[in-house]
Amino acid sequence: DRSHGGSIFAQSERIRRWTSEQGYQLLAMCQDARSPSGELCDEAFRALLEIIGAGHADAVVVPSLEAFSSDLLVQEVILQDLRSRGVRVISTTEADVEVLADAQVDAARMFIRDVLARRAEYEQSMGTPASQDDQDHQDDQVAAASVSGGDDVVIELIPAHSA
Repeated sequence: DRSHGGSIFAQSERIRRWTSEQGYQLLAMCQDARSPSGELCDEAFRALLEIIGAGHADAVVVPSLEAFSSDLLVQEVILQDLRSRGVRVISTTEADVEVLADAQVDAARMFIRDVLARRAEYEQSMGTPASQDDQDHQDDQVAAASVSGGDDVVIELIPAHSA
């Protein structure tokens, strides 16, 4: 799928070059796989969250926000989840850089972010954490990135449908 910048190999090489140029250590490459029946398996998402949860990674680089989902709502839910975990996503797609920096966000993303922020405020004010189903869903999502110092670690995520 060319929407993510070419083949998995091309995306991987671009991310490897980026991490090297930025002085980061590439800790792991997590790639979704499809089951023999063609269904997308989420082991890569779970592995990323485990690495992030263990505090071993400072960054995850994606070829595009569409690595999370082509659906803006799902992308924003994942981004909110990652931000709540104290990490930030890094994308090698120029248009995503502006979205991630909040420099240029379209009306749909702004609306979604507002709704998600209001839900989080409500949960915090009521002392009601997200339901277990919500937490399980969030745990199925991907982890991401913080760019700060020279010893930061980057994890690469490439979507399966790019193969």
